[in-house]
Amino acid sequence: MAMATIKDVAKLVGMAPSTVSRAMHDSPLISEATKKKVRAAMEELNYSPSFTAQNLANKSNNLVGVILPANQADVSDNPFFIQIIQGISEICNAHGYMLTVASGVNDQELLKNTKMLIEQGQVTCFIFAYSVANDPILNYIKSQKNLRYVVIGTPYELGENSVYFVDNDNIKAGSDATEYLFEKGYTNPTFVYSNLMEIVQNDRYLGYQRAMRVKGLEDTALKLNSTNPQKNQGLVQKFLKENPNVDAFIASDDLLALDVQRQVASEKYGILGFNNSIFAQISNPPLTSVDIFPRFLGLEAAALVINWEDKLLKLKQNSVIVPHKIIERESSQFK
Repeated sequence: MAMATIKDVAKLVGMAPSTVSRAMHDSPLISEATKKKVRAAMEELNYSPSFTAQNLANKSNNLVGVILPANQADVSDNPFFIQIIQGISEICNAHGYMLTVASGVNDQELLKNTKMLIEQGQVTCFIFAYSVANDPILNYIKSQKNLRYVVIGTPYELGENSVYFVDNDNIKAGSDATEYLFEKGYTNPTFVYSNLMEIVQNDRYLGYQRAMRVKGLEDTALKLNSTNPQKNQGLVQKFLKENPNVDAFIASDDLLALDVQRQVASEKYGILGFNNSIFAQISNPPLTSVDIFPRFLGLEAAALVINWEDKLLKLKQNSVIVPHKIIERESSQFK
């Protein structure tokens, strides 16, 4: 008897394979009732995700290339990217795809390694684990024929319908984080970032600015170095001397928030980060953080790429928005 495939499960429950994949991997976009129905069908068919010979035989190219940002320090120190790759890997495993990764210490090296994957005929579909303005690697991919790509993050040229992407609503997340601090009793939060050319940081900053305008307040911002924290020594204190009314910090990710936490009396200031990383959970005091579910970002990006490759399916949308959630801990308890 032939082994069951994900398409057999999808046929039994009357759903698209992409929906089945999301249910299998506990996506927050799928209802509990749907997940229960899919699990029952999997049990009935004795289906478990694996690299089956049938899946491999049906695909002329079963490699997905994951392109990491051109900065090894950011990638190696940030669990966000590990969780993204975990999500991508889970979906690829379920569909009989394999992963390869392109990385580099700078744009030139990253572009060279990406070109190598393409020229060797190994990879025709890619997932960008980041989004930045005027990205030379994305521009190169877009210039090539017969290449498919999904961006994790909102594309710089949002009006271009050919760009498939997965993201959170980071403007709303930035606004929600700011409003949360107001609700906790803080009156003048500031925004901490490292690079506003990164769309995700810029969007969170825009959300922060929006919430400040609603309160009739002037926004402020502090730039820190994400790749070499030693260069940040004294910058937070200098900023506070220049902006004595600031009583809380909204950092564009947990690592920046923890850098702030090390430099200030944490019991005096509210501090909030993004990504809900393991570092947020074990810091002292534990860090309030906005969970953007990076594993699910990876899951959804892989589902888009694989559906795009599958000639039996037609995509009905070019984007997926993953929800966010504020995880409250001690760093935002108003004193």
